[in-house]
Amino acid sequence: MTKITYLCFAFLLFTAVIGYANTTNGNTTFNSADPQLLRIDFTMPNGYVRHLAIGFTPDNVATDGYDYGYDALNVDDFPDDLNWLIENERYVIQGVGAFDDTKNYPLGLFLTNSGNIKISFDKLENFENPIDVFVYDAYLETYTRINDLDYASYMSNGDYTDRFYIAFKDNSENGIAKNSLSAPEAFLENTRIQYLSNSKEVYVNTRGPNSIKKITIYNLNGQQVYTLNNLQNQDFRITIPNLKQTYGIVSVESDTGFVASKQIVIN
Repeated sequence: MTKITYLCFAFLLFTAVIGYANTTNGNTTFNSADPQLLRIDFTMPNGYVRHLAIGFTPDNVATDGYDYGYDALNVDDFPDDLNWLIENERYVIQGVGAFDDTKNYPLGLFLTNSGNIKISFDKLENFENPIDVFVYDAYLETYTRINDLDYASYMSNGDYTDRFYIAFKDNSENGIAKNSLSAPEAFLENTRIQYLSNSKEVYVNTRGPNSIKKITIYNLNGQQVYTLNNLQNQDFRITIPNLKQTYGIVSVESDTGFVASKQIVIN
């Protein structure tokens, strides 16, 4: 492949990041030589947005490693940023081989400031059929489908280089949607309640259409030891209260009154 072809591919991916595309009468046009593109956005704690793109080459001329002309290094010096990670280097554009929904691609999150972040689906280009796009959180072992719902979380400052990935399948135990479930059962199925022993926090996340309204923690005697009300989140962390026992029960109520509960081990 000639250097000109490499540069054309890099330019096509670059235009994907800055939002440019060939248009005719307002309609975006592509040809069979165009890569398939996925754009995602990262919202920093200060509200600024970083655009990222990954291009899939149907003829496998690019790889998951570094490929000259296909991958664009991050040359910015933002205090908070999200980048593709290729061979321990940070990139804003990544070119890979043909689309394969069994693969995932690592992201590096670099935060000088603690705060709320979001990873969002922007758009697909040159795909004949839509695909599912997930943010896999290896620390929490959660898959968040971002086609319709952003991955949103409060993150402490630091570098996260082996935690977040873009994936195309939910490989968790409950990844397959059960369309026959009733609404309360779906809330129970889609709600994760977990104790994070490293940070001594209770983590609650719901992947469905409902948000979390109330979180209550009981000891094993049924006594309420903590409650937090009037929430409107789908992702929440709380520092565990100082329980004298090593077990507790966490009850989560949705905005529509559905309830999910789980016994947790506190250590």
